Amino acid sequence: MRVMRLQRIRAANWTVLAVCTDRGDCPLLAFLDGLSGDLARDGRRLLALLDRVAAGGPPRNVGVSHQLGEGIWEFVRGSLRALWFFDEGRTVIITHGFVKRTRKTPSAEIERAVAYRKAYYRDRRRGDIRIRGTGS
Repeated sequence: MRVMRLQRIRAANWTVLAVCTDRGDCPLLAFLDGLSGDLARDGRRLLALLDRVAAGGPPRNVGVSHQLGEGIWEFVRGSLRALWFFDEGRTVIITHGFVKRTRKTPSAEIERAVAYRKAYYRDRRRGDIRIRGTGS
């Protein structure tokens, strides 16, 4: 039986979680750690945004956070994107991050996020969710 693993990224009034691989690696954190130059600066800005999300919930500014469809939302910092969805109880689950190189968010990125969202809700119904980390 497969168990969905999540990493607590930030927690305060809201909880920000990120999807992990079956081995327990967190692709979002690995993505952010691998950035350099201006992208690393945008990565630090994205983490600062996640601090604000944990404190007060997702921003209502469409330039920073907006819905893409099928229950998937996008955080924006420079050319970086982090796709996410809501769960009950003031919880945000980030599926992954990527560098946006085109005008429109690639459909493959949205499809990846939708697949994670479906798997999350399926596993949650089964009680197969494991959360690690304390966040900040």
